[in-house]
Amino acid sequence: MKAPKILLAGLLALSTVGVAQAQTVIHITGSTAYRSAVHTAITHILQSGFTYGYSGTSFSGASQAIFTGTANTNGGIPVIIKTSWSGSLAGIETVSQAVPSTVSTFLTNSTPQSTGGTPNAAANYDPPVQPEVCMNDGFQYDSAYPIPALTETRVGTVDFKFVKNHGAPASITDMTPLLAQALWKNGFLPLSMWSGNSNDVNTLVYATGRDPDSGTRKTAFLETGIQIFDSIPPTQAQVIQYQPTNAAGVVNKSNPAAITGQQFWPAETVDNIFFPLGDAGYSSGGDLAVAMEQTSPFIYITYLGLSDAATLEGVDTVAATDLSYCGVPYSAAAVQNGQYTYWTYEFLGYLPSYISTIPNAQTVADLLAGQIATENLTAVGQSLSFMNVSRTQEGGIVTP
Repeated sequence: MKAPKILLAGLLALSTVGVAQAQTVIHITGSTAYRSAVHTAITHILQSGFTYGYSGTSFSGASQAIFTGTANTNGGIPVIIKTSWSGSLAGIETVSQAVPSTVSTFLTNSTPQSTGGTPNAAANYDPPVQPEVCMNDGFQYDSAYPIPALTETRVGTVDFKFVKNHGAPASITDMTPLLAQALWKNGFLPLSMWSGNSNDVNTLVYATGRDPDSGTRKTAFLETGIQIFDSIPPTQAQVIQYQPTNAAGVVNKSNPAAITGQQFWPAETVDNIFFPLGDAGYSSGGDLAVAMEQTSPFIYITYLGLSDAATLEGVDTVAATDLSYCGVPYSAAAVQNGQYTYWTYEFLGYLPSYISTIPNAQTVADLLAGQIATENLTAVGQSLSFMNVSRTQEGGIVTP
């Protein structure tokens, strides 16, 4: 006897629901520095035919992305992988805390996707969710959120540069720990401290930078001694950073126009911690890089990851924007052999007690960590196999 068409349709609908429910959904947040490497690695762990979409026009620099497909594991795991990049320390905070902290900017499943990647995703987001995985610039124990301990996999290094803004004087060529301490504690210094020319004593160089969620900021401050690792969690270093502005407001990706003014960075609360006037900064390295690209009546110095620094280098030559650190210009070889020390490790981390509640999530996360480590990381740092030196803390001793 044939089953009624209505019954067959009902069974088909139920089977479809079962497939959708079987998909493992993984949310990844954290460091903006490694988003390009992570996005590329995700495409390499999925079987042919996967689809994806992303915000904006740059896949490598997208703030959010969504991937739908099957992970390359034994038997295959149907997955939806979502990314929303918030900053390294924000990633640790949202993934590790016992009282869940949430991210409200993960793209919905209905986001347009295609096998070639669909750009310009609309700002349609899931309800706030606690992410399972974070990318972290540096060690969790010297962050503001050292416990509970994440399971972390070291996937490469993340390298940084001190840079000056477009059109800054050629006499600014180097950054040292003592110059950095003085600049970020005061907010500005005379150009003469770089040029050695007494005629430059009344020309000022201003500090700008990232907000306290940033691993780039943490690494810069620990590397130079602006902040010291004095306790767990470490005492936060209060600094003074300026906010470049124009008639339309703060200068960033959404407002990439010439700088006409500036102010102390407004006070704000980040991760439930209050930061006073001047102590906050850009939430994105991309926004900071765009500000540094603009023509300006002011001279700025800041810190950027390699990928964000590259956008600034496209406006001026490398020699015109990048600063050497302690007299050593940046190069891969200088990092690998211990001459250039402004770098840290990049980790993929998750909280075992949380990720284990989601079937197959840990398996996919471990697969992704292994894949990231095999990618070409020259745009962000170094593959671990090339490193001839190591360290146990940002700003710590670099040893063979």
